[in-house]
Amino acid sequence: MKTKNFLILIILLGGLTNCGKDENLHINNGIINFRDGQKVSDVIVKYNEITGYDSTKCIFRVDETAWERIHNSTSFDPPFFKLAVALDNQIIYNATYVPGYISSSNYDIITFMLGVPDLVYIRLGYAASPELFTGEDLRNDMRLIDQLKEDNKIIEIED
Repeated sequence: MKTKNFLILIILLGGLTNCGKDENLHINNGIINFRDGQKVSDVIVKYNEITGYDSTKCIFRVDETAWERIHNSTSFDPPFFKLAVALDNQIIYNATYVPGYISSSNYDIITFMLGVPDLVYIRLGYAASPELFTGEDLRNDMRLIDQLKEDNKIIEIED
């Protein structure tokens, strides 16, 4: 009986100390879909669907299928559609899609716009008055930038 328990213990320890590379390392990184502060779906743009990020202009380039998912999601009601940029299961910042016909006085939010066919522009405040932004600018958070640099995803985007 002791030999059987010892063999089971060795197998369990072997499984716990497996040094294989995690194929899903970035599975929970990317852009998450939120509405009214509540998570309403899983990651809608996975890390591997982000093909580049221009840190000087704060623009993500995503692949075509990811862009279509975001574009189709922003056409739903209510007009304020929220995304969160996440890394290692931690939200770095939230961004809100605000259609051009909305007028508001909230100046502490980060907003996003879509550019055909694959660009997601991350802006401070509302498009009409970015100079009035009063929140914390986390668009180039070092955790995010370091990961993107490590994976050669920092690029220059001509828009």
